[in-house]
Amino acid sequence: MKKTLKSWMLLLIVLSIVSCTVDTADNPVVYTSLEQKLTATGAFTDIKENPDTETMKRKEKGELNYQTQYSMFISQPVNHNQPDGDKFKQKVCILFRGYDRPTIMVTEGYMWSRFYDAEDIGVNLNANMVHVEHRNFGESYNQDKGKWEYETSAQVSADLHAVYQALKPIFKGKWMSTGTSKNGETSMDYAYYYPNDMDLAAAFCSPFNVSLSDKAFGQYLFNEASTAELRDVIKKKIRRALTDGEKGLYLSACKTLKEEGAPEPTFTEYVFNVFDTYFNVFQYTLPSKHQETIEYMTKDDESYVMEICNSIKGNRNPDYYTYFVDCAKEQGLPNPGFDYFADLLEGTSFKAEDVLASLLKEEDRWLVNHYDNSQRIDIRQNFFVSSTMPLLFFYSKDDPWSGGQPDKIGPNVRKIINPIGVHSPKINDPDFCPAGTKQEVMDFVTTYIY
Repeated sequence: MKKTLKSWMLLLIVLSIVSCTVDTADNPVVYTSLEQKLTATGAFTDIKENPDTETMKRKEKGELNYQTQYSMFISQPVNHNQPDGDKFKQKVCILFRGYDRPTIMVTEGYMWSRFYDAEDIGVNLNANMVHVEHRNFGESYNQDKGKWEYETSAQVSADLHAVYQALKPIFKGKWMSTGTSKNGETSMDYAYYYPNDMDLAAAFCSPFNVSLSDKAFGQYLFNEASTAELRDVIKKKIRRALTDGEKGLYLSACKTLKEEGAPEPTFTEYVFNVFDTYFNVFQYTLPSKHQETIEYMTKDDESYVMEICNSIKGNRNPDYYTYFVDCAKEQGLPNPGFDYFADLLEGTSFKAEDVLASLLKEEDRWLVNHYDNSQRIDIRQNFFVSSTMPLLFFYSKDDPWSGGQPDKIGPNVRKIINPIGVHSPKINDPDFCPAGTKQEVMDFVTTYIY
């Protein structure tokens, strides 16, 4: 009798445990941690906590408030029009602040490296941040690499839509997408294809090119950016780099790279990087430091050649190669003002229409012959005017990438110009953004996110 009673008691305990863990309509499973919730979606694998030590250090110093952070992967179709076809693993990273908080999707245009983009807005909103690595960057390469058939804004936007659908049941509050530069372009592409996903889309310092050699950037750089005095300094420095054509500093650059074991640049590649050197100054240096930086890096020919070579090596970085593929597919490439130096380039091997091809591998140069700007034209001429989703654009006055800003916007769209700043959304830092400009940004954002 005692043995029988003991057996019944054990059975009741087992049944009690089962009844508490089986997911039924009457007795649903309660997942207590974010990791459990992510796992329960069935969409994510390789879930790991604390992927970003730099962010952890900032939390320890009291600069960031968040509960935890995760990296994971989601399985995506290479071609979303054939969901049962080839798949690839796409990296997703989450900085978690709370289930009741707004969520910011950072639409990476490149690889994920750390939690950084729109960080100030994330702090101000006390929001969760979801970073989605762009396909064919970082750890998110797929079988299409080298063919590039599905490296399109439509497929990238479908990737983001799938991530949103997987996470929306967990983060049920307001959502916004955002990014800086190419990341912001990706945010607007996503809004264009899926206008009902987000409550707001924002792009910081993001160009929207409409041709393979878009002249709006050179026009902005040499007519609007910075001051007339500094623009004259830049023109003189560029002329110094181009004066001897395919001799002079160009040959010095060839020699420097050859000594480092790197391929010699074509003259077209060299010319592009002469201009890109100044784009980099405006991107990463505060206006008060522009002239000092330019004078220092061009103080003599050796220093100048080294800066140009550094730009060449940076643009050859394989981590960023898919950017030039995206330019050849749809996004186009800025023309930083070649026409202003036509007298020096005439009679050389340089051709503006060959610049993008010079930045691609030989086997990928065919892409420029199939460039399709129809989406970019439609997004600038129509979507930015008629969008029902609120859109925010933020540009810095001294940033030459502002040459690619939309010229026509509709009633649901706001464009804010930062009178100082750089190619960055550092709205909480008064050295980079005046308090009044920050307030404009946050007033617009909170209108739709709270």
